[in-house]
Amino acid sequence: MKRTAVATARLRLAILICFGISLVMPNILSAQQVVPLLVSHKEPGHELAMLQKKELVAALPAQDSRSRHASVSQGIVGVWTYAGTGTVNTYWVATPGGGIVVIDVQRDLVHAAEAVAAVRAVGKPVRAILITHPHPDHYTGIGLFRQAFPGVVVYASQATADTIRNDTYGASAATQRNAPAITPQVFVPPGETFDGNTTLQIDGLTIVARELGRGEAHSTTAYYLPATQDLFVGDAVINRLHGPILEAASGSWLGILDRLETMFPDARTVHPGHGAAGPASTLYEDERVYLRTCRKIAAEEIARSGFTEAAKQATVERINARFPYVNPTGIKDIVRSSVEGLFQELSMPNEAPIP
Repeated sequence: MKRTAVATARLRLAILICFGISLVMPNILSAQQVVPLLVSHKEPGHELAMLQKKELVAALPAQDSRSRHASVSQGIVGVWTYAGTGTVNTYWVATPGGGIVVIDVQRDLVHAAEAVAAVRAVGKPVRAILITHPHPDHYTGIGLFRQAFPGVVVYASQATADTIRNDTYGASAATQRNAPAITPQVFVPPGETFDGNTTLQIDGLTIVARELGRGEAHSTTAYYLPATQDLFVGDAVINRLHGPILEAASGSWLGILDRLETMFPDARTVHPGHGAAGPASTLYEDERVYLRTCRKIAAEEIARSGFTEAAKQATVERINARFPYVNPTGIKDIVRSSVEGLFQELSMPNEAPIP
């Protein structure tokens, strides 16, 4: 009981300092370039306090930053991202009506402003924004995007919207404490919610939304485009990057991968929250191998040495040796934090390894 309580406390601390914090990221611009947002989210339709034009311009990327970032369009799908630690994807999808739908809006005001510039460069009206899950690296930019594109509707599942609005797990507050110069003073939640299983019709585009449940995050929504067989899965897939297992739910995360294959058998291209898009079968299998291997290593070390610091350190070293991947989050040592989550998960009676 004591061991589980300590593990839970450590896990909660790791979650609070992880998602959306950019202090370890090498590509951050000067904090003086960003003006904190003063916005209200009392109601979905409440008027936003607008940034002055010169302030928004100050927050946009400098010309010499272009070599560090990538804005790519392939068919009807475009993506803005950047290289190195902390990388996260903002997507946009062309609609039959001549607009675009944006999916996820970056981890901080600096990168959100750069994503806004990339979306503006497409030269089409933004018809909607979709949020995949309630981690700040995917929703922090909502306020800035709504100010840049007045009247745009932001969609999310009820579970995701509630978590953002109530800051259920303290992630928004932790981001504000740790990176105040590049974090909004008030986070804007999605304004339009759905139960988790619905079909959206936006500017002539059919988008099938399905709630995936707890895995990498406490809730994640997949968005599928039947017309092009493109599937956007948030962080249910993280392509060849270290996946945060902080939620202590690697088992259910593996189940989500199975459900994605069943729910979307015709999906051709999977677009992950972090890392490059690719064939569905390849990305699913890569993620399975990562999760299963991490679980197996942790179980072996627990069986050998128990729930000890030595076992945790050995697990960290073996995971890093097996997967020399980049850290896509804002946390300094993602593998160590994931091991804390794995040890908490495997300490449950129905999961605990038997020596």
